[in-house]
Amino acid sequence: MDLIQKIKINSKKIVSWAGTLLMVASLVFLGRRLFSYQADFEISSLITSTVIIGLVLVTLFEGFGILLASFNFRALVKNVSGFLVDRPLAMVVYTVSNLYKYIPGGVMYVAGRHRLAVETEALSHSKVALSTVLEGIIIAFAAIVLIIVTVFDHAAEYLRYVELPTAVVVVLIAVVVIAGSVLFSLRKKIADKMQKLFEHMRVLSPLVLLKRFGFGLILMTLWGGTFLATLMVMGQPLTPSQVPTVIGLFLLSWLAGFLTPGAPSGLGIREVVILMFMGGILNEEILLSAMIMHRIVAAVGDVTAYGIAIGYAKLKQKAVNI
Repeated sequence: MDLIQKIKINSKKIVSWAGTLLMVASLVFLGRRLFSYQADFEISSLITSTVIIGLVLVTLFEGFGILLASFNFRALVKNVSGFLVDRPLAMVVYTVSNLYKYIPGGVMYVAGRHRLAVETEALSHSKVALSTVLEGIIIAFAAIVLIIVTVFDHAAEYLRYVELPTAVVVVLIAVVVIAGSVLFSLRKKIADKMQKLFEHMRVLSPLVLLKRFGFGLILMTLWGGTFLATLMVMGQPLTPSQVPTVIGLFLLSWLAGFLTPGAPSGLGIREVVILMFMGGILNEEILLSAMIMHRIVAAVGDVTAYGIAIGYAKLKQKAVNI
């Protein structure tokens, strides 16, 4: 065995150990998160056997959504690099790195995906990084489109009764003007950067991007639907016109948490946005209970997705040591 092969084997072992430690850290932080919710159970007298069964089903849908996201990321990596990663490896790496989001800092779940490049010689770290950036842009754009479609009327009605202080309006205008001036002054550099970026994306045709965007719409609708289902399981009656509004407002809260740096899994940000926009149209007690339960459902769904991915890898006799 030559020196280069020994180095590759040792580097994989180091990454494997690091992945194991991160996995343990993720479970510790996740356990602390779930433990912190136990006091909040006192606010809800809505838990029955029927509710538990419903929440179990929602948890399975949450896990299913994460697995679908892993398939989408695997396809995106192929679109960017031209190399198709083994499905078991892609599922395990994606689902375990998804658990890293519970580690404070909000960056480890992104770094964890680079295990794909470590395990696959034909795949570079830059391609994995580019795939991660594109995934974030695509799902954020999909969320924005769904938000605009589902809550435009609600937002217009809400803003009609909101009086912004003059100082806030002035600050917003100043921010827009300054941002526009900066972007205009950097337009050449931005154009050069975009040109270099698209040189690395030759394999991404408009049709492929449209397909990935369509998949993003499905994923975001599914995630919004799990919160809707949690609300209904907890006993919140909804009219047909409220269904898209609830999904859209949840996606707005998700987007706010997604764009907030340093917040583990958008902790705290989503709840503020949900209470701000849904508190006036839904039963507040049920809404608070649903928010807590959906956090728990999402966390358990993340672990469930990882367990399914590990089981699938073993079934396919693919040794993925993470």
